[in-house]
Amino acid sequence: MSNKNGNGGNGRREKTRARILKAAKSIITQQGMEKTTIRKIAIEAKVSPGLVIQYFGTKAGLVQEIFLESNKILLDIFKDRMDSATSFEELTQGALEAMSARDLHNPDLTRQVMAFTWLWGADEEKQFSKTLQDMSEVVANSMSAQFLPESIEIRRVASFALVNMYVGYLRIALQESWSPQRLNETIIPSVNIIIAGVEALANQKGDDASS
Repeated sequence: MSNKNGNGGNGRREKTRARILKAAKSIITQQGMEKTTIRKIAIEAKVSPGLVIQYFGTKAGLVQEIFLESNKILLDIFKDRMDSATSFEELTQGALEAMSARDLHNPDLTRQVMAFTWLWGADEEKQFSKTLQDMSEVVANSMSAQFLPESIEIRRVASFALVNMYVGYLRIALQESWSPQRLNETIIPSVNIIIAGVEALANQKGDDASS
């Protein structure tokens, strides 16, 4: 009986958490990050402000969770791409297509979240940087030994370059209301340059090791 009650309590907490996140996304999209408050989110979610703080702490904590929630979906897509990709280029473009589909699904929310992160203090920035590093590591690991044998450091360089290049183009896409397809098509030349450079580094390392 206690297990059932415990599981029921966990289920209710997850539903409440999801409702608060949904409310936060709605308020941020409709009113902008600056006008979004814990109180407004609580009213939209039909909970108390104290409960929102209990679950997420601050508005920055909510933004972190919105980012992490979208990344969970993205990681599942990455795994599928890793299993089906037949080339480094296909794997990389697949990862970027997944990111653009996520970020341009609700461009207003993405724009507000990106702008808000520039205003964070040291503690929030440190936590968010850890999240980005974890994400970059996943991308690096997805560039499996099939494409870059024994070159995890080169994979990390490639991942960092690709993610930062993508963010730069994403800012333009948000400003000019690009579709995911246009963003992906615009990115391709830069992706090819990064891939060529990474493959050259990997080949050079292989030549150095054999000499």
